[in-house]
Amino acid sequence: MDFFAYFCIMKCKINLSDCLTFPPGIPRWLTAVLAFLLVLLTYPAFEPDFGVGLDSSYVWGLNYLFDNDYPTLTSLSHPYGPFAWLRLPVVGCGHYAFFLVFFSLAKFAFAWMVLEMSRRRQQPLLLALAALVPACLFANVEVLVVADVALLVASAIEQKSLWRFLLAAALSLFALSIKISIGTSSCSILFVGWLVIAFYHKDLKFTISTAASVPLMAFAVGLAVWHTFPAMWSACVGMLHLVGGYTEAVLMPEHRGWALVLFPLSIVAMALTLRGRWARCLFLLLLIPLFSFWKYGVTREDFYHFRQFLMFAVCFIVMVALAQERFRWQPWLFGFAAYILLTVNLSALNTSEVPVMTAGPKNLVTCVINGRTLADSSQAYIDKSLSSRKLDGRLCEMIGNATVDCYPWEHVYVAANHLRWQPHRSIELASGNSLWLNRQSAMNFGRQPRAVAFVLLHRVNYSGEDGLLSLDGRYLLNDEPAIIDSMLCNYSVADSGGWYGLLLRHGEGRYSADSGIVATADIQWNEWVPVPPHPASTVLRADLFSRTSFAGWLKGTLYKPDIYYVDYRMPNGDIFTYRYSRTTAENGLWLGPMLGSYAALAAFFEGRAEAPAPTAIRFRTASMNGSEAPSRLQKPRLTIWFRKALTLMQLTPPTD
Repeated sequence: MDFFAYFCIMKCKINLSDCLTFPPGIPRWLTAVLAFLLVLLTYPAFEPDFGVGLDSSYVWGLNYLFDNDYPTLTSLSHPYGPFAWLRLPVVGCGHYAFFLVFFSLAKFAFAWMVLEMSRRRQQPLLLALAALVPACLFANVEVLVVADVALLVASAIEQKSLWRFLLAAALSLFALSIKISIGTSSCSILFVGWLVIAFYHKDLKFTISTAASVPLMAFAVGLAVWHTFPAMWSACVGMLHLVGGYTEAVLMPEHRGWALVLFPLSIVAMALTLRGRWARCLFLLLLIPLFSFWKYGVTREDFYHFRQFLMFAVCFIVMVALAQERFRWQPWLFGFAAYILLTVNLSALNTSEVPVMTAGPKNLVTCVINGRTLADSSQAYIDKSLSSRKLDGRLCEMIGNATVDCYPWEHVYVAANHLRWQPHRSIELASGNSLWLNRQSAMNFGRQPRAVAFVLLHRVNYSGEDGLLSLDGRYLLNDEPAIIDSMLCNYSVADSGGWYGLLLRHGEGRYSADSGIVATADIQWNEWVPVPPHPASTVLRADLFSRTSFAGWLKGTLYKPDIYYVDYRMPNGDIFTYRYSRTTAENGLWLGPMLGSYAALAAFFEGRAEAPAPTAIRFRTASMNGSEAPSRLQKPRLTIWFRKALTLMQLTPPTD
């Protein structure tokens, strides 16, 4: 009896062991089947995300231009590229089916390559499947592309395969046309992977071959996407300018500081406990993208951006832990601790609604078999959203078939009223952090023959409160000074009585561009600086140059920079406060009449400066209140240049 019991127990142990580990000699088609089942099990529900507002507006705009005006799309400089619909599709558009194919292939490739890696490392089968479920559940296109590139490069290094590296290079460079952050993260993997190849293999021919393949692939992919070399070169220059100023978009979220400090410590502990050089290699490949997602997640306040970082962190932990030589529990423990810390911090962020993630095979059925029903329901949602941006028939008749642009960002007016759209280069406030991009976008409102005929200068706040506020509490006239000044020089008010804002018509404006330094000064933070006396017909801007200390640079790099405020003191003693970014301040902060409504802005376009101008200006950071000492993260001295920007012209009245 005891012998029989012992035999049964040993038999169960053997069967359980077989289930937990990959059986020897398992064919690749079986791991492909398992990967396919994982894709089905975790297939997300795609719902219409088209609406009104900043984000939804450029979702529509980028999809619209891809279908209707691809040359204009390739001339834009935007965080999203010409193939942005692979990240932000509109349900029912002509290329939505291609998005589904791309997403499904990227997800299948991720699951299959991770399973293949686990099989080669002799990782437990059930552990690999269980870990891949949340990874596949959380991963979106952005995460999947970066993960696929890392897995391809790691495989190329391990097997010394040039074609795998070429495939990773092609995917990385194409990712730049989807979203710049995806492409830069993927290209960093290529660079680190090439360094690992040079150090590990010490094969000069293979090292040179992999290095030479990247520029050749970049040229081929660039021509395929942008069609001409000048367009490709202009796009690359625009990307560099965008990347240089993208981190200036900063909010003050209610992060749990202790959780954000313990998270990188958990990642370091995970790295120290990894077994096997290929696990450490994959860790190195993914380290820069992990920091990139971290930087993107902590600089914004809302739930969505930090959740994006959490998605990548889950895939990072799963991939690195499964890349070990055989099972080791310590990296899993520290990885799980890192995930818990991010989840704890996620619960602290301000969000009015936490989205519920639903997944399953029925979603694929809905997208493929019931695609027409999904498209119809999406169109009904879109029509409802557009109904709130319908213009009066009189305005549409006035515009007619002439070109129109919307400023600062809500291009859904074009879709709602079937207008002929001629967008400026950045199509949203992406150029505010780059003087070069700001000037490029301003060309759409210049004097050249191809200047846009009408500008819909729409309201930002539709709740009934008036005011010229922009994104994150900034002043509309400060965000993109070259664009604002160009509008004032070349446009007049065609209609100012609408709820939507102002309609501007191209022609002879009331102002001319001016230049010249009125005064310069070295000032301190939190110090009131008098505005130099100047004629009422002259509009001044203040170019402010500030520098951070080493501690400020370190904080801005690893976490995020300070938030900056500018205070305007009016003749009656009132103080107006707005946010600004360091880069936009260098391009020129508005010192003209403090226009507080669209009616006042319309009067200013007509040459009537009815609003008073500030008498003094002050600069401070979020860490300062009132007369407190300046932040140690900033250099104590600032340089300010008061310069002329515009001059009111005395137009000759029309003769009978």
